This record gives sequence, structure tokens and C-alpha cells, in this order.
Amino acid sequence: MEGELRFVLCHRRRCFFIFHRQPLLKFFAFSDSAEDAVDHRLPVRLFATDRFPRRRLNVYSRPNILAFLRHVLRGSPVFTWIRESPFGKLFDIPARQCPVSCKLIHGLLSRQLLCNQEHTMWTVFGKDPLRFSLEEFGTITGLNCGAFPEAYEAPDHNQKGSNKQKGAHKDPMWKEIIGKYNNITIVDLEDELENDEEMDDERRFRLALIIIVDGVLIASQQIHRPTLRYVQMLGDVDAFLEFPWGRDSFLHTVRCMKPPKFEKGKLVEDRVGMLVQKLKQSSFCLTGFPLALQLLAFRAIPMLQSKIPAPPNELTIMELTEPNLPSHPSIELDSVLQVEVNPSLLVTPIIPTVRGPQPGWGVWPNVEADEKVGYMEQLIANNHLFTKSMWPGGDCSEPVFIVTPPPQQPPHKKHTVPRKRKESKLKPRKCSKKRASTTSQRRITRLFAASS
Repeated sequence: MEGELRFVLCHRRRCFFIFHRQPLLKFFAFSDSAEDAVDHRLPVRLFATDRFPRRRLNVYSRPNILAFLRHVLRGSPVFTWIRESPFGKLFDIPARQCPVSCKLIHGLLSRQLLCNQEHTMWTVFGKDPLRFSLEEFGTITGLNCGAFPEAYEAPDHNQKGSNKQKGAHKDPMWKEIIGKYNNITIVDLEDELENDEEMDDERRFRLALIIIVDGVLIASQQIHRPTLRYVQMLGDVDAFLEFPWGRDSFLHTVRCMKPPKFEKGKLVEDRVGMLVQKLKQSSFCLTGFPLALQLLAFRAIPMLQSKIPAPPNELTIMELTEPNLPSHPSIELDSVLQVEVNPSLLVTPIIPTVRGPQPGWGVWPNVEADEKVGYMEQLIANNHLFTKSMWPGGDCSEPVFIVTPPPQQPPHKKHTVPRKRKESKLKPRKCSKKRASTTSQRRITRLFAASS
């Protein structure tokens, strides 16, 4: 009967599953057991369970630049230098996973947990936690995530004056590498790199490095422009290559994903409220290299890879023959939600780490301890079975979102239609009116005579 609600009692626990024509994957549990109770020793959610906003993201980073450089510099000494540099492993990223899914990344940000660790973001997918830290970033990208040089401080682009580049065209290194104009863009540099056949390899190499840094790893604005500070660092190419670009890129990435300290140059009082507001607005801007979070999700949640709308393949950016990444669409929100409620979902909360050789790789000095995170990590180490209902807190302003699985299509059967045939009675065979020839008649007569 249409509109009918049916309640089914589960014998193992006192919980009721609600069905409305199709089974809803959301259930309401009423239990006193420790398994289903909220565990307030765990970190608090940013948004309450199943109350996540579904908005858009504006990702500044352009991973397509890597495919462009591979195509333009193919077979040249310059690309060999890049491939052998600390940036070389970026070209080993699976090309099929590179189209950025803003819905997936936004969903992971909305599901995050609040913790005191400034440089680590924890999120929950389904019922299991997932860590995004400098260690995961370095493992995914292969970049140098060692310690910063002494006295270096990465600027916060939300802080007042962090993006000032007035008079950049007067800088000697800027003139040598970029040119005489102040407002040149990364796209302009790409055009010059592709079309200037007289450019020497040393300048071509430096331009490629600044394009990777400002266009892919530390993209801080919608229209990419070379950063004066990074251009000045190219005065010593060896020192530029030894710089921990992975750590710097991760800082720019994670700062915009967690509750912000600054907003439009002003100190933020309610940091959590500000992040909630940003994630609920129509569009939210991300700097740095957010693709790393998406790549982490594909590695930690393998089922997501099956939802990429493209045939499975193992091609990396290095193996592409075109100047662009694959043109297939990115993974959609519906696909992400179907994976999240799949009973066979498997999540690896902390992926295996591949440590780099640099001193201080993946480690932050003076990390503030967080008891709730420590408790959660202990549960992970003990292979604890998490449940959705055990995660506490979160903003409740969004409506509860219930995912309904698509109806299962019955297997196709060949449809046969019986056909009626005309009922007919046997009729005597008609004899031929043609008379036999005289010769044939004689042969028949002789045959009968011989047989007698």
C-alpha cells in the first residue's frame, strides 16, 4: 500500500528499522548498550551525524598543469631534470583519479572532527575515522615534507598583507625569469614556455618550477600569478629544490580546511562557527593542493574508485599522450553517498606511511596534545568497530539527510509470445496432371513383368 510505514524489530538490539516502499538506510536506534551510546571521549563532529551541507567548492589548484608540462617538455633535458627532482613523483599520480570532485572533498570537510591538532584534520566517512596529516600528504604526493629552514614561516594568505607583490617587476630575479611586467599570470608563462623556441633550458626549467609551485601546489588565488618570494628563491636552484615544498603546500591546504584563525585580515573569534558558515555558503574557496585529500580518500576507501565514471586503468600522468588530464566527469555526490551507506564499506583510518629521507619529515614541533584524539587513535590501534551513533556533537542546523538506495532492477528475461497456428486437416496429395511419356511407360511395364 502506497505511503505505508512498516516497523521491523531487530532481535539482537532494541532498534527499529523503518521502511517506506523502499528500505531507507537511515535507522533510529533506542538502546542502552555501550555499542550504540554516544561516546563523549571521542572528538566532537563539526556537523551532527547525517546533517551535512551539500554545497560547492572553488578549488584554485590546477592539476592539469602537470599533464601540460609533460606534453610540452616531452623528450627534453628540462623534463628529465624535473622528473629527477623532488617534484618528479607528482607525475606518478593516477590520471584517472585526478579530475577534482568538489562534492567528495566538500563532504569530507563537512564530516570532519574538531581537534586541537593544528596541522591534522580528522574526518569520519560512514562510521570510521580517517586522518589527513602531513604524513599522508607526503605519502600521497612524494614531495619533500622535511623541516623548514630555520627562521622560515609560511605566510597565512588570510592574514593582512600576506599577498603583497607591489613593485615585483623591479626585482632583478623577477626581470631575469619572469620579465618586465608585474601582473603576468601563470597562463602567460605557460604560453611562453610552449611557444618560445629560442628560450634556453635554464630559464625553461625555472619557469616550469614556478608554474608547478604557484599553479598546482600553492595556489592561493583564482587567477594564478607567480609569487615574488618564490621567484627570488630561484636565484639558487639547488636550494629551491631542497626546500620542503610538500610541507609548505600542506600548510596552505590544511589551513583553509580547518577552523580559520584569520578572515580577510582580521582575527576570528568564533573559529568553528566561521568554518560552519563557510561550508554552508553557496561556494567555499580552497587554496593549496586539495587533490591530495581526494587521492587519500581513493586510497583509504577503495570502493570510491569503482564510482569514478571512467573505465578502470592504471595510467599515470607520466604515461599520458595528450596535453590534458582525462576528460571524464569527477565522482558525483550520489555515488559518494551510496558508498558511505554500503554494508561492505571498508575504511583504512590511517594509511601506511612511506617516509622521506629528509630530517623532520612529517613531524611538527611543539604539537599540542589532544586527549580525545589520543583515545580515538587507541581505539583504531585496537581494531575497534566504530558506529555512526557513537560520534558526539555537531551543528544541527541542516536537516537530517537520509539516503535511499536505488531500486534493484530484476534480471532481464526474454519475453516470448505464443503464436496461434491455423488448424488444418490433412488433405489428399494432388496427382500431377502431366502424363508419362511412352518410353517411361514401357520401362515401368518391363519392371513389373520382371518382378512377377
